[in-house]
Amino acid sequence: MTLVVPTAAPAPQLTPAQRLSTDALTKADKRRAAERELASRVLAKRRLIHFTKRLNSKYDDGWVHHDIARRLEKFSDDVAAKKSPRLMLLVPPRHGKSELASRNFPPWHLGRNPDHEFIACSYNIDLARGFSRKVQQIIDDPAYQSVFETRLDPDNRSAESWAVHQTDGTYTAAGIGGPITGKGAHVLVIDDPIKNAEEADSADGREKIWEWYLSTAYSRLAPGGGVLIIQTWWHDDDLAGKLQQVMAQARKEAAETGEPVDPHVDMFEIVKYPAIAEADEYLDTETDEIVYDLSEAEAVLDQFRLLRRKGEALHPSRYDIDKLNRIRRQNRNQDGSDGRWWSALYQQNPVPNDGGYFTKDQFRRRQTPELSACNVFVTVDFAISEKKKSDYTVIGAGLQDSRDELHVADLVKFKSADSFFIVNAILAMCRKWYSPTLILGVEDGQIWKSIQAIFLKRCRELKIYPPVVVLTPITDKMARGRVLQGRMMQGMVTFSDKGDWYDECRGELLRFPAGVHDDQVDMLAWMAQLVVDKQPPREKGPRSKKSWRDRIPGSRASGSAMAA
Repeated sequence: MTLVVPTAAPAPQLTPAQRLSTDALTKADKRRAAERELASRVLAKRRLIHFTKRLNSKYDDGWVHHDIARRLEKFSDDVAAKKSPRLMLLVPPRHGKSELASRNFPPWHLGRNPDHEFIACSYNIDLARGFSRKVQQIIDDPAYQSVFETRLDPDNRSAESWAVHQTDGTYTAAGIGGPITGKGAHVLVIDDPIKNAEEADSADGREKIWEWYLSTAYSRLAPGGGVLIIQTWWHDDDLAGKLQQVMAQARKEAAETGEPVDPHVDMFEIVKYPAIAEADEYLDTETDEIVYDLSEAEAVLDQFRLLRRKGEALHPSRYDIDKLNRIRRQNRNQDGSDGRWWSALYQQNPVPNDGGYFTKDQFRRRQTPELSACNVFVTVDFAISEKKKSDYTVIGAGLQDSRDELHVADLVKFKSADSFFIVNAILAMCRKWYSPTLILGVEDGQIWKSIQAIFLKRCRELKIYPPVVVLTPITDKMARGRVLQGRMMQGMVTFSDKGDWYDECRGELLRFPAGVHDDQVDMLAWMAQLVVDKQPPREKGPRSKKSWRDRIPGSRASGSAMAA
């Protein structure tokens, strides 16, 4: 058997004309490739989204990423112009917010401004270090170095702190609450300051983040420097929530005085990206704001560009509507309404529209029942401490009728650390709703202990002596509110139809436990607890009419000694 070894076919013989044509084609291809590369470099230098795709060809971008990138570009320009920009982007989890803001934006901005200082913070130092390493990898990438001249200083490039070669540029990574004293920031980036639900629900934890932001992070800003916050909005009172409260208060004061908004208040540009559109979303190209549900006449104007329709997903190629609805279903409440975490993390609304712990359908108003036919309770929730200036002291009056229904008849709330003021407010409520059945419930703690002697003295002076029940506080506020929640679910709580405090009280209950305040919730929870331990009063029956027999002397009804 003969083994046949195949041989390569001989190269075709080209004529001189064919060789010239092929050489010209090759040169044209090379020229076009060079032109494309040059255009890519120019675009990457000008546009963050093109830069990101140049460094990561697999990056899956949607309209939301183009919108975020465009806002970051303007932010970068404003920092360079020393305009002190403030930008807050509220984005659902796993939608690419950190890829743009914390991994690609810092090297892109440093490429354009190599002498700038960056401070990048996250909920812990490990996450911040991870972002820092990724930024270093990008700057070391040949694809980056073909666009920008910025290089890392080989002698100063740890994960937590590094410098830009031959400039004053630096990058510092830190965990929230961590030390950054001595560092400066033309750009302060805070990406995901809250780790999980436990931290979001911790009042002390939220307060520590706020104090760190004011006392440590904010003080590091260079003149004209910018603050970029990008996160999911966990709680009404987290960092994003507190900053919005400050802005709302400034606008309110300006409206009341007729003056412009105080220019010294940080007014953030706030952009929310719900995972599922709750209305038709348009971009107002003149103001750069996202607006909703335009009229037919407005929608056709060139000023407005449609982003997505109501019910559409934010980034369908990653999380389509079916995937989002599956997540939404897992977060649903027992009554079928949207759960708290879906509303907060995915829709950027820390409280579902219909409430969570308490729901809209549980609120009923009616006329206050007759005082003499009810048991009366006055309960007090004291402000936790003078240090927490946002806390209120709340005093409420409730009536328990013969059907065991709790009727919230009155409520006052105030901020005061004056012991005499608090005592007088308590006794004023007791006098207003006085009944032989009245019980006063006060929360045990440092404030009650400090005002107790004054309270007893004022009782003697006013000659009013309500029986006092001292209530032991439960740290878990959600557990404390279960009795009230159960009663409201069963329709056993009503509210005065004349109370001007009702709307605010209802709003606080609907936002619990994600709301800024829970003082009224605590007061009502104490009231519901007292009602549980009290037998409802007997219903008064109609008086029977006296018959002619009742008027006969010696009849059984007369009660005389002759009755047998």
